[in-house]
Amino acid sequence: MAGRKITPLWRHRQREQFARAVDARPGSEPEVEGDEFADELAVVALLRKAAVTAGPDEEAKARMRARVLGAAPAPPTKLDQPVRERRTGARGRLVVALAAALCLLFSLAGMSLLLSRDALPGDALYGVKRTAESASLGLTFDEESKGYKRLEFAAARVAEIETMVDRYRESGGGPLGGYLTALTDFDADAEAGSRVLAALGSNSDQRALEELRDWAEAQTTRLTELRVSLPPEAADRAGTSLDLLARIAERASALRARADCGSVTSGQVDQVGPLPAEDDCAVAPVDPGTSPPGMPSVPPSTTAVAPTTSGEAPGATGTGTPSGVPGSGKPSTTVPPTTTTPGGPLLPLPTLTLPSLPLPGLGG
Repeated sequence: MAGRKITPLWRHRQREQFARAVDARPGSEPEVEGDEFADELAVVALLRKAAVTAGPDEEAKARMRARVLGAAPAPPTKLDQPVRERRTGARGRLVVALAAALCLLFSLAGMSLLLSRDALPGDALYGVKRTAESASLGLTFDEESKGYKRLEFAAARVAEIETMVDRYRESGGGPLGGYLTALTDFDADAEAGSRVLAALGSNSDQRALEELRDWAEAQTTRLTELRVSLPPEAADRAGTSLDLLARIAERASALRARADCGSVTSGQVDQVGPLPAEDDCAVAPVDPGTSPPGMPSVPPSTTAVAPTTSGEAPGATGTGTPSGVPGSGKPSTTVPPTTTTPGGPLLPLPTLTLPSLPLPGLGG
């Protein structure tokens, strides 16, 4: 037992002595009495020396550096060339980003327009639908086309009311605000379209008045059928729209009736268009001197031909045969007058003699 206890103590002392020997003179080979740890300290010295001198020497490092630098490409001589490339790249990325944003915006706008075609008053996309209609109206430059487009928008409001009636038939009629919005927009578009087409029809195109009257009668029939299915407040509001349609149809008929009169309108305009004149319809007089198209404006000459001294019958200078003049015994035929004037002895025109006046600056 005593031997077992003495052995660990000796080893512990031996380790302490070795540690003191190693730490005594770092970097050198310490001398230990009896050279007890000579071999171990030699190994420690070699390890320390290897740690300091590990890797290639300075000459080898110089060779490797020269080889690496020789294989690398030469640096650019101009300093602004890389900067220009970076600017071009940044501008290109900005253009790509803007193009992508525009494509996204257009795609969203297109999808919104497609989805808003069936939107009804009160829906989230109904404003987009009305905005698209206003844009299409702004891109129409002909006044007649604008008038017909207004009537088209008004008819679309009636179609929206029909859709809402079918959708909310079982639930009690649907939202009141949607019906009132559709009827208000209907009145605005109908009045605007009627003003344009009534003015156009009273001036030149009578066909516009007939189409305006037919449109008003058709919308009256549709709205009358829908009125019984509307909520009470919306039904009362629909009565105002029906009165407007009656005024439009009456105005178109009144203007059409005075289309051949001297005065068609009174010069005043109200909500549905120009007011018809209230005076008696008098057809504009036709100028008697005006000849129909294709006829000569100057009547043929009826100047009598003086007889000649030889006793012969007077003749016409030209290719025409004189009418009503007896010939050599054969009956003569009547020839309609032509545009040529019958010939005869031409009288000479008097000659006017003007005194010669000296010009200023000329002698004689």
